[in-house]
Parts: sequence; C-alpha cells; structure tokens
Amino acid sequence: MKNAIVAVVTVVTLGNWLVAAACAQKGTGDATGVAQQVVKPEVTSLSGKIVEIKTGPCEATTGRSPVGTHIILETPEKQKMNVHLGPATVVAETVAKLTIGQEITVRAFRTDKLKDHHYVAVSLSFDKTTIELRDDALRPVWAGGAGRGSDAAQGGSQGQGLGWGRGRMRWRGGR
Repeated sequence: MKNAIVAVVTVVTLGNWLVAAACAQKGTGDATGVAQQVVKPEVTSLSGKIVEIKTGPCEATTGRSPVGTHIILETPEKQKMNVHLGPATVVAETVAKLTIGQEITVRAFRTDKLKDHHYVAVSLSFDKTTIELRDDALRPVWAGGAGRGSDAAQGGSQGQGLGWGRGRMRWRGGR
C-alpha cells in the first residue's frame, strides 16, 4: 500500500511538473530578446494586403504572453508572410483597425530561428497612420521602462516618465 501511495504521488508530481514545463515553453527563440542583443537583426520593409488575422498560441515568442496576434500579408508577388504583431491583449486596439484586404506596409525583422517568411513587426503603416510597435532598439513599446516616453497613443505628450508600458502604442498620422 505504501509503495502504491508513493507511486501515485510521484506520478502526480511529475505530471504537474510536465504541465508547468509545457505551459512555460513558448516557442523558439533566444533566451534574451533582440533588444538586449548587441547585434540587432536587419529591419526590412514588407508591403501587400492582409489576407488573414490570426490570434492564438504563438509558436515563436520568447515573451511572457503565450497568445499572440499575427497578420498574414500577401505581397504583390503573391508570397505570404506571417508577421507577428505582439501579445494579443496588448495589440488588440491596433488589430481592431486592420481589415482583410487592407493594403499595409510593415517594417519588420526576422532572426535565423524563425521559420521562412516569418517576421516580427516593428511598425505598421496604413491609411496615413503609422503605429510603432517597437523602438529603435527593437524593444516592444509595451515592455515598460521609466522615462522612455508616455501615452502618445492616447494623444498625450511625451517625456512624462510614465514609460512605454500599459499596452500603449505610438501613433503618428490620422486615426
């Protein structure tokens, strides 16, 4: 009987550990984000039309959020590009402004660990609007950090020391 109890406790403990490890596994990538790396990936420009907007578990994130939003962009050459925008909850307001068939230009980067034709968005430009998702160091605008800007997405002034956090994006142009 004692051996059976030990076996059950071991199986339950091991099962809980495996579930926790699986949930923590958020995909491929480096242990540190690109913003913390000395050599940054090249930022390139992609343009085309949005053919799909996908929100769900993200296979290639190193961030804290397991659920991300991607747009599938079809270039004029009919090549499909998977562009990771960011955590679904953070980019929801931005995604609400996007529609299938919409023409868009995306500044994005990729790393060797991403699948072919997969990119991470730095900024989106459409309908005379530009939304910055990452700063010049490729740090996500939602990552926080005191004194790095403020609530520009809300029409506020910069330099208030409030940080980029709280899911705020930097908007330029029309709304």
